[in-house]
Amino acid sequence: MHPLIKPCFIVVLLFFSQAAISKDYIVEMIFFANSNTGDNSVHISNQALAPDLGGAISLNQGAQSNGFVPLSSDTFTLSGKADALNKSGKYRVLKHTSWLQPGLAKEDAISVRIHAGENYKDEFNERAFTNQPVNELDGTVKIVLGRYLHLFTDLVYRKTFSLSSHDALGRDRVLADFPVKTHRKMRSSTLHYIDHHYLGILIEIRPAS
Repeated sequence: MHPLIKPCFIVVLLFFSQAAISKDYIVEMIFFANSNTGDNSVHISNQALAPDLGGAISLNQGAQSNGFVPLSSDTFTLSGKADALNKSGKYRVLKHTSWLQPGLAKEDAISVRIHAGENYKDEFNERAFTNQPVNELDGTVKIVLGRYLHLFTDLVYRKTFSLSSHDALGRDRVLADFPVKTHRKMRSSTLHYIDHHYLGILIEIRPAS
């Protein structure tokens, strides 16, 4: 092989590898609460949990500078799924969202902030930090592109439970936090389901045309 051919070949491979990593994807997610749960068998703790929000971006603030573009509801393809969940009486959709983002390798991947559902700040104000809401669902999701697509979640789902007697602040219910930390290997253009006792997630990642 000519001495110049091998370096050129390597450069071409690197170019196409980077092009594959740089491909844009559309992410569509539905987060929903499970209303029919057997709460009597669940251990309830009032220990507050905080997801890691470091480095996360908000789709509503500055996301486009990182190549993340929030998409309007008229582009959703899972609206029928969301409607069916709400009409079932068993589930309650907390958030249906979609965005365009570049396919990023693990070392470059960026987390997206997710918050939805009820705000418990007024009732459980000891949970509030620097006047921030205490969301029913809070945390981040991150999409990583390697040989496969990967989904990472670092979420906290919060749910209230009735107390048999009032607490020290006169409240008749407690707010419990449940971590939803997952890693799922995914195929593009395939609907995936993430299951948790209280929270469900539907996600589909499609190559952008």
